[in-house]
Amino acid sequence: MCLCIPQSVNWLISGPIQSEKIYGRKKRHDMKQSKIGTVALVVRADLNQDPQLVETFSDDQEIAIFEAAVEMGETQPLEAVYEMRARQSKEDDEFGDYVEDLLCQPFVRPEILEHGVQWLKSKIRIEQFQRCEREATDVIAGYAFKLYREDPKRTDFMLAGPSAKVRIKIYNLSTEDVMSRAA
Repeated sequence: MCLCIPQSVNWLISGPIQSEKIYGRKKRHDMKQSKIGTVALVVRADLNQDPQLVETFSDDQEIAIFEAAVEMGETQPLEAVYEMRARQSKEDDEFGDYVEDLLCQPFVRPEILEHGVQWLKSKIRIEQFQRCEREATDVIAGYAFKLYREDPKRTDFMLAGPSAKVRIKIYNLSTEDVMSRAA
């Protein structure tokens, strides 16, 4: 799900939003439920210290891995996410090298060459999308962190704009929380 939202969007804490689509000259309310994205913030807020933003996630798989690590009592739950990212990056690099080597062969069938070129173009589009999503996640996380600093009890809430809703989940990795999970 693309979270590419301009920085100028004013986010509000609110309920459901009805989206409108224009079909010809008629306006219809779209009754289909769109997927609501989630942005997870990992903060460290020890006693007598200001909370610090440690990490943000918008990928559902990364959030699920992090939540599972927290539930299993891991003392370093972020490591599970970092390991998964490293594995994915290694696999992507290996496959990219394979395609590049294939395209450098002197006698490659035209259809294989075309598939390789299409894969490279897709990879570029995916990387652009991921950069856009990362930028949007950073903007949303910055605003959500500001709200969290104002009210540290707010750890699961919605942010809604004119055309999008995002669920915010905040996880506190304070020293006390880590010790209680380890026990």
